[in-house]
Amino acid sequence: MKNFVLIDGFAMMFRSYYAVRFAPQHNNINVNAVYGCATTIMQALEQFGPQKVIVAFDSPEKTFRHKLDPEYKAQRSPAPDDFVPQIQLVKDLVTAFNIPIFINPGFEADDIIGTLARQANNYQTYILSGDLDFLQLVENRITLARFNGKSPELFDEAATIEKLGLPPKQVIDYKALCGDSSDNYKGLPGMGPKGALKLLKEYKTIDGIYAHLSDLQPKLQEKFKEHKDYIYHCQYLATIELNVPLDFTPDLIPEYNFDLQKAEDFFRQINFHRLLQRLRNLNLKGEQKNIKEQNNSSNQANRTDQLNLF
Repeated sequence: MKNFVLIDGFAMMFRSYYAVRFAPQHNNINVNAVYGCATTIMQALEQFGPQKVIVAFDSPEKTFRHKLDPEYKAQRSPAPDDFVPQIQLVKDLVTAFNIPIFINPGFEADDIIGTLARQANNYQTYILSGDLDFLQLVENRITLARFNGKSPELFDEAATIEKLGLPPKQVIDYKALCGDSSDNYKGLPGMGPKGALKLLKEYKTIDGIYAHLSDLQPKLQEKFKEHKDYIYHCQYLATIELNVPLDFTPDLIPEYNFDLQKAEDFFRQINFHRLLQRLRNLNLKGEQKNIKEQNNSSNQANRTDQLNLF
């Protein structure tokens, strides 16, 4: 099966911004995020050897979630001053690699990626992001490749269960119960990861919990009754949209065609001379590592923070 790589643009940028400790300069601005994105893209091309690859970015407009809940992500601090000027440069970098960019007003990159991943029935799909919200999409042909040092940490269904204690299909309800501080919704007051895990193992879904509400302790029953509307509101916010109106389906996205000269010209323009040799040595055959072996090794390291996901 051919490989399709979907890259979460701003997740890649933020990780690169904080991971690249030195401060390469271009026209008197820091380009550390651009540098980190360049190495990340090269690694993804080498590791997965994709036949198709895209980068999705969030739209600057408010999304349907903001319209539903004005407090959605409202607590987030503005991006650092030297981050913003790098956004267009990262998009120029992606273009130099001949990778299509997808942005859709009213939707997040997560929704674009989710829509394309679910449509790509003829591809083994890798979502490259640090955002564990994508675990809800994992299935036999969709893998989350989470940023983790030099090599992404791969999550198939088994690795998701090992990490979280629940399968991908329960991730949305888990988040709805626990809340998500990064997206600024609180879930059921007083409900922590252990409590949510216990309830979902017993009753499978939020609907299942409400169908067996009389089984719960009286205080917990009252909480679920009092906050029912809000819990389902959180469930909706946690759900990645899988039907974004797009101009392209995966089958219509062009086959990936790396243009060395185009990438080299950009690297020289932005003074990434130390990366030129790596660029020239890029192995596009993508000798893919065994997912199961990678997951087994990464899971051993992650057992201690099994529930510290979101």
